[in-house]
Formats: sequence, C-alpha cells, structure tokens
Amino acid sequence: MHVCPACFQSTGLGKRIEAVRPDHPWARCDNHPRRKGVPVEAVAEIVDPVFRTHYAGVPEDGFGNSRGNDLWTTLAELTETDDQAILGRLKDWLIDNDHYWPPDGADAFYSDDYGYVSDDFALEEHGRLWALLRQRLMHEARFFNDEMEGLLQRIFDDVQLQRTADKMGPVYFIQPGTPGGRFFRARLAADDLATSILKSPVPLLGPPPEHLRRPGRMNPSGIAVFYAGFDLDTCVSELRPVVGSGVVAAQFEITEAILVLDTTRFAGPPKAHDPFAKNAVQRAAQWRFMHTFMRQISQPVSPDDEHLDYVPTQVVAEYLARRHAFSFEGERRGFDAIIYRSAQSGDGRNIALFGDAARLVQPPVERPASRSSADDFWLNFDALDSFSDSRPGRLRLVDDSVKLYRVDRAKFPLIEQVEHDDADEY
Repeated sequence: MHVCPACFQSTGLGKRIEAVRPDHPWARCDNHPRRKGVPVEAVAEIVDPVFRTHYAGVPEDGFGNSRGNDLWTTLAELTETDDQAILGRLKDWLIDNDHYWPPDGADAFYSDDYGYVSDDFALEEHGRLWALLRQRLMHEARFFNDEMEGLLQRIFDDVQLQRTADKMGPVYFIQPGTPGGRFFRARLAADDLATSILKSPVPLLGPPPEHLRRPGRMNPSGIAVFYAGFDLDTCVSELRPVVGSGVVAAQFEITEAILVLDTTRFAGPPKAHDPFAKNAVQRAAQWRFMHTFMRQISQPVSPDDEHLDYVPTQVVAEYLARRHAFSFEGERRGFDAIIYRSAQSGDGRNIALFGDAARLVQPPVERPASRSSADDFWLNFDALDSFSDSRPGRLRLVDDSVKLYRVDRAKFPLIEQVEHDDADEY
C-alpha cells in the first residue's frame, strides 16, 4: 500500500513524507492516483518515534478496564486520518516491529490490550535542567563553568522561535519613540534626599556607582542593571513603601532600539504545534519551562533570602546578556533586556536592562558647595565621579518627568492559594 501527504491532515507528517519520497521508487498513491506515494511502512517508521515520545501505554486492570484510548484511536489522533486501511496497516507494522525481549522482563510497547495516554516526561526536560542548574549554583559552584553554560544553552536555545497562540514572539525589538520605549524609575526619599534627587535626577535615579551596586534580582554586586516599570503604579509598588513615604519618580526613554526577551508572553498557550514538526518536543518542553520560569522570576523574595534566592536569576541574566548569541533579523546578537511580571503588582510589567542598554546619558553633575555627611550613599557626591564614562548612554531622562509623590495608602489583595499543575494553566 502506498500513501501520500494528502492521506493525512497532519501538516507536519505530510512534510516528513515529502522529505522521504525521493528515497523510494516511483509509485502512485492508492488513494490519490495523481500523486506520488511512499510505502505505508515508510510512514510507520516516521510515526514510531513520535508516538513513543508523546504517549505511554497503560495495561488493562484486573477487571478488563484500561485508561486512555486504544492503539487504533490514538494513531488516528496522532496522524489525523480516518482511513481504516491506512490505520490498520500502521497498527500492524508497529506491533510487528516492536522489538523487545520478554526473558529480560521487557514488555511490548504496542498492544491492542493497552490504553494510551499522553506522556509528559519528555516535556519536563527543561524543568529538570533548571532544577539541576539551581542545585549547582546555590549549593555547589557559584561561578560559570562549561557545565553550567551548557545547561543554560540547552534551556534557552532557539527561544526566539517560540510563538504564542496569536503568533506573537517573546523576542522582539522595542524602538525609540514608541510607548513601550519609556519606563518609570522611582526611589523612596526623605525630604533631604528628595531635594537632591530633584536637582540631580539622572545620577541619583540611575544605577549607583560601580563600587556601591548591591545585588538584585538580575544583577550580582557591582554589575549595573537598570530596573524599571512600564507604569508608575507598578514601579512604586516594587519599592514596598509604607504609608506616608516620599517617592521621587521619573520617566526614562531609550535612544536606540533594544532587543528584549518578554517572559510575560509565556503566560498563555503556545501556538499549536504539530508533533511531527522539527524539534516539536523540544519546543513544547521549552514553552512549559518558560511558563513556570516566568512566575518564578517575579516571585517576591524575602530580604533575608535575597543573597541566595537571587543567584539563579542573576546567572541567567548574565548569560542572556553576555553569552547567549543568536541570529535575529539577520544579525548575530544577544539580549538587551528581560521583561517580567511585577512581584508586587499582578498585572504590572517590569523591565531589567543590561550592559550598554542600562547606561544613562549623563548631564554635567552640579556639585554642592559643601559635601553632605548623610549616610545614604546616593548623597555621597564623591561617588558620582564613577559615572564618568566615555561610552555613550542609551537611556535618557524624559523632560519634565521628575516628580515627588507621597504614598497615601497601601493595598494588600488576597488570592486564595490553590494547588495545581502548571501544565493545566494552558
């Protein structure tokens, strides 16, 4: 029996059949005589590894009941055909070519007595890699090595090729002059500090000098990352202010296009994937991991635990910014920023800009007549000398955007905690 791509509605399987057609002598499809066909056994060879990846067989219980669908129905679901002759030939070939050795305790994979259910083990690969990486970083080796870089490469490889159900990619450029190219940055400030920030907002609202940079969600000590929110409420909520606090906030805008990884786009379902498509399993596994990772990097962290719990996300940010190179729109490059959900505002989005993208256009600093003795390091104007840098900035302050606010009230919304499987969310 010979078949052709038109015998199946699965686009991916059709492409796989087209790819192997040159390997077989000319023959017409039994169902579509005007088309070249391949032996149905050649299709079974394509189906076999895909079936084994996506399904697991469950024997009947002691009462003759089984979970899932029978082999025939599962094959029809996978290959998207209802042709009884084709399904019969596929089933027979798979059973006849199911090589196993009973004396060693092996069981058949294909059987008319089994029910078949979806097997998610392959889709958990990226999660297992992430768990291994966290263990290495937090309890064994703190710095980059070949093993860690290899794990990160496997986790994030080709993430730019992912697509949401509405075909939006998580990797894209943000252009200057667009609404997404402006961000809010804020600081808690008592009266004296607020006055100083209002006079010198660029150095005092930007990343601190090199030797005073504290560790954060996306940066270890000493490394500059520009954290900001896409709206003012989200930006202020990340400061965890108490009622009555003073807050100075300003808006900054990019001067050049930046390439971002938007983890919030993994919140919903991915574009429907064909199990026969190239790298289908790896793509689905990566989406499942990113869906969970998106929530992990936005979780609130206790100040007592920051030094340890931030380590994995710090390493990820360093890797994505400086080591993860890939081709995008005809250019080889890495990420300039990561967008992630706010830990304090459920619907809000934050952005962390790295490297050159985090550098501010620095206006001349007006030094005070007398140096402050305040403990707050932001008032140590000697430290402002560290801002001298010959490299041009890629962020600038939006004119007339610096404002002083007072926190009027705090909100503490409660969400019922329900145990669930991440995979069920999409």
